[in-house]
Amino acid sequence: MTGVTLDNTWAVPGFVPGGASVPATTGGAEPVTLEEPEALNKTKTLVRHDANGFITQIILQAARPMDEISKSFTEAGIDHILYDGPVDIKEAYVDLTKERPEVLPKPEVIITGEIRPIKADGVDTLHLTVQPEKFTVYVWYDNKLVHQEDVTDGKIEFASDQVGTFRVTVVPGQPYKVGAFEVGAQ
Repeated sequence: MTGVTLDNTWAVPGFVPGGASVPATTGGAEPVTLEEPEALNKTKTLVRHDANGFITQIILQAARPMDEISKSFTEAGIDHILYDGPVDIKEAYVDLTKERPEVLPKPEVIITGEIRPIKADGVDTLHLTVQPEKFTVYVWYDNKLVHQEDVTDGKIEFASDQVGTFRVTVVPGQPYKVGAFEVGAQ
């Protein structure tokens, strides 16, 4: 337990600490001690993940203590870690390459090259390079999927003879975030 001690002066409405321009009100001399359970001072999050470190579930609160749930998961062979603090399931992954797995932010997809409007002539082409090199690219037009392709060399070439705005989504494997950009064809 962590103890916090406040003297009675702090409990009096209108109290102003020393150094302020308003005179302080005095209270009794007997201190008041508030006890806080240690569990309230530390947030434990149970993070379930798959064999690749992809976070599949986060448990923030439960009727049983998190340590007890973690023990049950271990006995049942369920991949998980007990993490101190909050976890954003969309922005994080579990790094299983370390001796003690830990929650880390997902790395960004890096797209290099000029993303610019193109002529809708089927000839004007964007040439882009993506890291990581292995990913699936999805092309959307008018909220409909119009093209999908697995890429292994990190290169995207984009041309269209259709006027409009295309959304290109780059989906690499775990642990990377999804990358996306738009191309206008005029």
